[in-house]
Amino acid sequence: MRSQSTTIMGDLHLSYNVCCILKSNLEGVKLNLYAKTCRAFRHNECRENHLLLDHYLENSETESKLIFLKLTMFKALDKVNYNTLNLNKPKEPVKEIIKPISLVQISCRVINRCDGLTNHAIRCVPIHLAADLLRAAIEKAQPNAISAIISNWPHTELCFKDILPPKHHDIFEEEMGHDLVVFRGVINRTKYCKLKSIDFRGLKLNGTFCKLIVQMWPILSLKKSQQKTKNLVKTIVKNAGVKRSRLTDEILPKMLEDLLCHEMVKNSTFSIYIPKGEKMTVKMDNLQFSTNRTFFMDYLICNGLRSITPLSISVSNICIKSDLMIGDDVMDCLAPFIVLRGLDPENIEGIELKQLEEGIFFLVASDLQKFKNVRALDLQDCNIYLQEGRTRSRTALRNKIVETLNCFPNLIRLDLSFNYLLGCLGEILTALKQPLEFLSLRGCDLNENDLSCLTKSQHANHLKELNLSKVCQFSIYDNDRISPMFLLKITKHFSNVKILSLAQNHLPDASVSEFCHILRHDLEYLKVLDIAGNILTEENLTDITKALAHIKSMQKFRLTCTNNLLEDAMGPLDGGNNQEDLKKKFCGVLSCLGRDDIIVDIVRLSYAIFVDLVDIMDPE
Repeated sequence: MRSQSTTIMGDLHLSYNVCCILKSNLEGVKLNLYAKTCRAFRHNECRENHLLLDHYLENSETESKLIFLKLTMFKALDKVNYNTLNLNKPKEPVKEIIKPISLVQISCRVINRCDGLTNHAIRCVPIHLAADLLRAAIEKAQPNAISAIISNWPHTELCFKDILPPKHHDIFEEEMGHDLVVFRGVINRTKYCKLKSIDFRGLKLNGTFCKLIVQMWPILSLKKSQQKTKNLVKTIVKNAGVKRSRLTDEILPKMLEDLLCHEMVKNSTFSIYIPKGEKMTVKMDNLQFSTNRTFFMDYLICNGLRSITPLSISVSNICIKSDLMIGDDVMDCLAPFIVLRGLDPENIEGIELKQLEEGIFFLVASDLQKFKNVRALDLQDCNIYLQEGRTRSRTALRNKIVETLNCFPNLIRLDLSFNYLLGCLGEILTALKQPLEFLSLRGCDLNENDLSCLTKSQHANHLKELNLSKVCQFSIYDNDRISPMFLLKITKHFSNVKILSLAQNHLPDASVSEFCHILRHDLEYLKVLDIAGNILTEENLTDITKALAHIKSMQKFRLTCTNNLLEDAMGPLDGGNNQEDLKKKFCGVLSCLGRDDIIVDIVRLSYAIFVDLVDIMDPE
């Protein structure tokens, strides 16, 4: 295992320096220093971990960056209300309604301008006005007022999503902003504060803030008498249930020593005070772990100390990705799974595993089975290799995944993309206790019998989002290949689907007429259709467009309009803008049918294919 102490101390020095800058210079402010430090930190991390695509996306201004973002669809761990989902462009520009400012809002703004007045007001005003004070302070970017309100918060829970309007849900994405203002409010907690829960769920948090919360907040809540390395190691080992090894004898003590010797821990100014006998929980949506970052060790420490730290971290979704480098031992990819030890199984709602080496999933499957409240499971590209047959090894692997899925009674979102499931999909679907609302089989090795099992299963009529892209692949055995015509025929069985992807399936022109009939008569709730990466004639694409116009709920149509890759590549060089011309034509067809509200998204064939590479190199 790489040197954990070096990495963690680098992160902690960054966090400590940032907090010092914030504490001493918040009014005057030399915030550019932290911004530059963060950029350098991200750049070094990118270089060390070979996350070249991440670095490219952050620094590139090319059209490709926009395409990557535009191609992103919902993932298994996303929470989506498909009934209220609205991607339409409005028929008429919506005029912004300027509402008069209420007397309460005016009062809040005046109060927040004076630091001392905010401290006094939050303790005196009726507690139902606390949210108004905080909302006003955030809208007017008043950091001192925000910190003062949080340090005197009169409620037991502070849920930012409930307080902030949607336009402010990204306030924690920017580093050296509201994140550290909140931190200052937490460390300056007063005796009037009743806070027991800070809820960041529903908001995106920048990476530095997540690390600061996990690495430091629980440690900073410990009393000085509790900060003894040997005792803390024993507590972590006991709660995590790990056996004695080099991890427990060398690595863990060294990391804890470095933590406890850090200036931030030694400086009492940064202590987080929680009243005796009380606990405080910080709730977050996601934490991501990978083999080439030691963040999983930080989370192990955080979780292992949960029984003694007044402040604990609660996470809804755990994401683990294997990023082995050349020369690494295959078994090294098991290291991040140590985060599953000591976790409170009741809190976990989603698990995402990506790019695991062959056989690793079956080694960790038993550890996953305790998370009974999981509603979303993403096993994308996990080298799951299932086969038909009654041999001992084949039966054992099928039984293992069936047994695992049986342990999730609340599972309704499942992603099995890019796994080998030939002839075994029926067993998997039968093992699920709840009908799925989301299923992705993109790039899976399947046969027509697998898809027939899907159409006959309990899930067919309940699916709201179905991804069957890239399932009609070349096979040396004809009986294993899914016919594109067969794929189009079975779509009629998914009568309640709202998002359907059939991208990159070699769809034939000969079946378009039948598919149009299905669109008109069987898919009446469809909102999004994606057939990008399929080469169809312009006439047939026009027919599909007309069929979609008859679906009242239809909102977005993604397609590719080209004959081959060479034509796709030569288009921009010929000086023409064929894509825009085609888009205008299809929009014109929709307009003639009274459907100006449907979005037409024409994707180049090269982009539709290259999206696979984006998935493989998906940055955390």
